[in-house]
Amino acid sequence: MSGDDNRLLPGDTQSPPGASPPGEAAGGLHRRLALNSFSNVSRFVVFLGGALLLTPFVVRTLGDAAYGFWVVLLSFVGYAGILELGVQPAVIKLVGQHRGNPDRERLEELITAALVFFAAAGLLASLLVAFVLPPLVPHLVKDHQGLGELRALFALIAADVLILFLNYVFAGILYGWQLYHGKNLIDIAAWVINALLLVAFLQHGGLLLLAASKTATDLLALLATVLLCRRALPGVRFSWGRVGRGSFGALLGFGGKLFASATSKRISNYAQPLILSSQISAAATAFFSIPARLVDYAQQIAWALSTGFMPMFSELDGRNESEFLRSIYLRYSRYILLLTLPILVLILVYGPDFIARWIGPEYAARGRDALYILAAAVLIEGLQPLIWRLFTGVGRVNFLVAVSAAASLLSIALGLLWVGPLGIAGVALGVLVTTAASQVLLFGYASRYLGLSPLRQMREVQGRPLLVGALHFALAWALARALGADTYRVMALGALLSLIGYAPAAFLSLRPAERSKLLELARSALRRLRRWRR
Repeated sequence: MSGDDNRLLPGDTQSPPGASPPGEAAGGLHRRLALNSFSNVSRFVVFLGGALLLTPFVVRTLGDAAYGFWVVLLSFVGYAGILELGVQPAVIKLVGQHRGNPDRERLEELITAALVFFAAAGLLASLLVAFVLPPLVPHLVKDHQGLGELRALFALIAADVLILFLNYVFAGILYGWQLYHGKNLIDIAAWVINALLLVAFLQHGGLLLLAASKTATDLLALLATVLLCRRALPGVRFSWGRVGRGSFGALLGFGGKLFASATSKRISNYAQPLILSSQISAAATAFFSIPARLVDYAQQIAWALSTGFMPMFSELDGRNESEFLRSIYLRYSRYILLLTLPILVLILVYGPDFIARWIGPEYAARGRDALYILAAAVLIEGLQPLIWRLFTGVGRVNFLVAVSAAASLLSIALGLLWVGPLGIAGVALGVLVTTAASQVLLFGYASRYLGLSPLRQMREVQGRPLLVGALHFALAWALARALGADTYRVMALGALLSLIGYAPAAFLSLRPAERSKLLELARSALRRLRRWRR
């Protein structure tokens, strides 16, 4: 990134894009959090809607074995992400730290070091995919014959891995500059182009076309992200001469602990299809991946809603506002629970029937138990939606990392132990058991940090949402029995009626002051809408 001598410095009178004024008011901070969360949730909703429409087409076009093999390949791409080493979160933090600081040279040094790191890591990962992975396929996938030209397929995947690594640094710059909405628009556009290519050509190209389309659209997204970075930071350029050992130390030092936790979780997640494909078949991986994907959608909504809380917790901790921090954690944990619980309830009630019509009856029959078990695991983990944001923000992640790593390794061991007698449900059960154990430990740790008894913390956060969630489940189950679940239209009607019943119960579960504030916001929105219509 380069610019002329009239570059806009972060300390100039005119603020750079995304910068926050000194002493930003609390209202501005909350508006920024709302914009980030809304942008991320909107991106997820678009992706979810598209995936629900596109996945059945891909499964039917490729067949069970080829689709399962594609899931295994994406697992290896996920493993390649281990080489990221937590550097992207470091880029986000350091760019955000420097965006209001006139030390432009330090910013250029850090983003240049990040680009060098990701280029080297991406090249290494792509070489591993291209040359190490192909000989392993016969040992990891029993029914790999007849899947087409594997050499070209692995070459495309290797190229895509390099592109994804380069995108880490430029996406990190945009996130650090708080341009979530710009990056999300790029991702949505790339996904739409990829979907159109698959609909038009997948039946003629198979797995090779699937890989080529993904690689091409990821490249377009990278180029668009680079252009947006140049526009957002017109005066910032890469500074190759100033990069030194200290630059890499600053990047790697911050992300080390978070990387350890993310890596253990990633290993556990991507081990699941490998266990199934090696012990049963690639088709079994497909039968597991569909319910796993469905419940993962619910989990991603909670992640998207909580994405902006970590820097806020850091700010409050730095100002020693412990009481306000505790209040924000308890209150917003409850809000996020109230928003996400209905999704899991509807998955439990309508999940198997939805899969039967979405993918096929065989997927519903063979994945039913795994769906219920995985949904229960996500529900348990979602009872503390802000715990990682809190302890990352205040810099106390040692205990969380240790628990997460132990749970991930135990999940793999239990999956290998139970896959034989229980099939795909055994892998799911390993996830549920380790999730429940780890969340109990984290709940106790959070209670001690917040200075609350476990009973009071449960009453403040989980009590009311779980009560109205149980009522919603009873209502949704009764409607499903009364109306049936034979078509999408009937399922949508039952879900809508259950949500209409849930909404007033959730509203009444709020405290009086919270209800008053929500009503005031609704009245304000209506006033703005009337003015706009005039």
